[in-house]
Amino acid sequence: MTAYGYEVDNANELIEEEEDKMAIITLTRGTYSGAKDLGQYLAQKLGYKLLSRETIIDKLVEYGWVDEKLDRVRQKQLGMLQRMNLEWIHYVACLRAVLSKEVQDEALVYHGNNGQAALRGFPHILSIKVIADMKYRIKAVRERNEYAIDQKEAIDIIHRIDERRERWSKFLYQTDGNDASAFDMTIDLSHKSIPDAYEMIYATISLPQFQPTPKSKKVIENLTRAAQLRARIAMEANIVDDEIEVEVNEGVLNVKGVVHSQDDADKLREFLARQPEVHEVVSHLAKAPQEIDAG
Repeated sequence: MTAYGYEVDNANELIEEEEDKMAIITLTRGTYSGAKDLGQYLAQKLGYKLLSRETIIDKLVEYGWVDEKLDRVRQKQLGMLQRMNLEWIHYVACLRAVLSKEVQDEALVYHGNNGQAALRGFPHILSIKVIADMKYRIKAVRERNEYAIDQKEAIDIIHRIDERRERWSKFLYQTDGNDASAFDMTIDLSHKSIPDAYEMIYATISLPQFQPTPKSKKVIENLTRAAQLRARIAMEANIVDDEIEVEVNEGVLNVKGVVHSQDDADKLREFLARQPEVHEVVSHLAKAPQEIDAG
């Protein structure tokens, strides 16, 4: 059988690995670096769920992000903004909520960008930066376009997408996608085959720190509930929530951050108290200083 260009002796070998290897594998992909093929290979060999950024974006509809709203956000210019506006903050909160729901059972491969940043705080994440040299990437772009473009056009496409992804990473998560120290592992698929990359990844997720425990399951459960609640707050049109964070522990919800008025604080506490999974709300809200009109 051939799987993504690699021969295996038996079709069953793609799904017969030990089931107790549980981890959340995030693949941050360089443009046309082979991350998609690596993700597919990993998911089938490990029996893991496979998710792409595109799949997650589609699921945002659950939180009111219909196509028209998504298009409006995508078309906004990032420019030199020093602070995200409310719509961007809601986008990030809902993206984390969608992704957190998918990782509850772990055993997941996510290929996109900033997966480890979107899931900050979750245990058992193996964050991998997938790269390749320019020759590999040019070939991939030209193959994708059935060789209808030349080398110069391929390079322009790669640079344009790389630049856009890097700006998004810095703007949404304040991360540098080119900083190798931000990842647990970097894999260069122009110098390492996908099966060899798999063996290295498998050896890593077999380590004790990636195995589930009752404590880690509880941490994931609490983080997932907090992410869902934060997304619900984002959906409430009458609450200004640009500096709000929530934490959940055994049904007790801690809400902290800065509100712009006492009315906002009251609305937020009342909203959270109505949520069925919340038994108690502990508020650590501060009121923002009044802005001074310089006239």
